[in-house]
Amino acid sequence: MPRLRKPIHAMKYPVGQEWHYRRILLAMNNQYKLILKKRMSPFVVEMATEATDFTTLPTGEIRQDAGWEEQLLKIMLNISKDMQGPTSKAIAQMIRIGPQVNEYNKAEWKKLVRSQYGVDPLKEQQDKYTALMSNWSRNNSLLIKDIPAKTSRQIAEQTRSALIDGVTVKDTTSAIFDIMSERTDVSDSRARLIARDQVSKLNGQLTKERQEDLGVSNYIWRTVGDERVRDTHEDNDGELFSWDSPPGETGHPGEDYQCRCWAEPVLPEFALFEASLLEEAE
Repeated sequence: MPRLRKPIHAMKYPVGQEWHYRRILLAMNNQYKLILKKRMSPFVVEMATEATDFTTLPTGEIRQDAGWEEQLLKIMLNISKDMQGPTSKAIAQMIRIGPQVNEYNKAEWKKLVRSQYGVDPLKEQQDKYTALMSNWSRNNSLLIKDIPAKTSRQIAEQTRSALIDGVTVKDTTSAIFDIMSERTDVSDSRARLIARDQVSKLNGQLTKERQEDLGVSNYIWRTVGDERVRDTHEDNDGELFSWDSPPGETGHPGEDYQCRCWAEPVLPEFALFEASLLEEAE
């Protein structure tokens, strides 16, 4: 008689690791806000005053004083230099997140396999998982560097437009401070999105590797079942897919942007699993 297995319970998502990563990025952003305030705020009125100082030339042409342009460039260069330390610190802290997600995923997979077969999964090829996490860390280093860089580019571009279009010192000053506030708020939102997206992607990749290591070639798509599930992911729910052929619109669970879905493995029969254990022991 075939050995009956228990129902498969979902592998839990590494919420704690996502939360930790989010804190790292938001701490870096808080440093950016302090540096922005220190480096830019004292010069906003001065730049607005220069930008709204229109001079009428003998030819009748109206010229705008553009001395603020050099000041704005200097401000952004100083912010970039000051952010090198906080950015490097965030990257160093991020590198520890990958192994934490891996250990969490490994524990959840071990729990699932043990619930089905009564024994632990096969020994893993550590080099493969080390390479996967190293690649994830490299990609995330680039993402982290781009957060303050992109914020500075946007602030510089929008500030330049405000100074060129400004008519009064008061209105121009107010517009620039609004730009600084809005862009740093957007930066915080981006940090939260990056943390969720990147942790879910790594978790999904680790799940795929571990299932394939066990000989799992197919899985059933499962959503988390809440109101935030996208229609395309809801359409996949309960459907059978192959690891060799990802769904075209969404990719495998975890691959799409901020995807929280997971792959329920179609596990091999116990006899096949037992045979794989014997091969591993030889």
